[in-house]
Amino acid sequence: MLLQGSPEWQRYLFYAATLFLLWEIWRGWRLGLVRGLLRLAALFFAWVGGSAAAGATGTCASFFSKVPPLFAPIVAGLCVGLGIYVGVSLLAGLLFKTTQNHRGVLRWGFGLGGAVCGIVYGLILLSASITLIRGLGALGELRLAQAQQEGRSPATEQKTLFLIKLRKSLELGVTGQRLQGVDPLPTSFYDNMVKISVVMGNPQSLERFVQYPGVQKLLSNPRMVALAQDPAFAKAAESRNFLPLFRNKNVQAVANDPQVIAEFKEINLGEALDFALGRQGKPLNIQAKASASPRSPRAQPHAKNFSSKPSVTPSSTTN
Repeated sequence: MLLQGSPEWQRYLFYAATLFLLWEIWRGWRLGLVRGLLRLAALFFAWVGGSAAAGATGTCASFFSKVPPLFAPIVAGLCVGLGIYVGVSLLAGLLFKTTQNHRGVLRWGFGLGGAVCGIVYGLILLSASITLIRGLGALGELRLAQAQQEGRSPATEQKTLFLIKLRKSLELGVTGQRLQGVDPLPTSFYDNMVKISVVMGNPQSLERFVQYPGVQKLLSNPRMVALAQDPAFAKAAESRNFLPLFRNKNVQAVANDPQVIAEFKEINLGEALDFALGRQGKPLNIQAKASASPRSPRAQPHAKNFSSKPSVTPSSTTN
């Protein structure tokens, strides 16, 4: 089936990861201990510098524009991070020798130290690759959900289906569960990201989300009521100019109110989203139409889910 994980694909991913790790070990041996350590330092400083540049760009864009560009912080962060990494790598190449420039015991020490650095470097990149594949798969599911909402056939989204299958293959079986443990982001993050987009794109689902008991309790808090009735907050949110929100007194009151924070933490986001979609702890079935299997469930329109009685409704809920 197209949208199920493939053990064969998982084997190919494992083979590719093994070859990449062996390549990094051999490359680390050639570079030596000092240049291997500097390569790890370059990766760290690139991440720190890129993150700082992305945050500064987003803040500046929000200050000068009511509708800040979405991809400007990402592009700025990538450019700065890449520049730092290339700069440190070039400097290390000019100042320090490789393993082949040494002889005897010193050569073996440099080589083994560089190989260890190569293992660490390779594992870091493989961990980032796991996050990337899972993130692209979640974006693929989001794309597929948008296609269904627009009435387009999922079969036309071949690249999207490929990304979804790649993610499912990576997460398949016991090996997939162990790889998910390496990912710094939990599985619920990717699933909720798709569900949030679907709920926001469907007025009926959004209305059900607001009716969830935990969300209702939070929204009925006096601090939240004052924030919702603040015209400055509504204007800033409508124009997507988020910088004034940090100086808004009602926003600051909400952020510093321990009761609001406690009520927010009490909300089970996954359960609230399933309640909005009319599901009970089941994964979002947004790709069922793409499968030809007679046993695969068919995705129901949100309007039908809204009219059906959700089983996740707590006993105290009254809509």
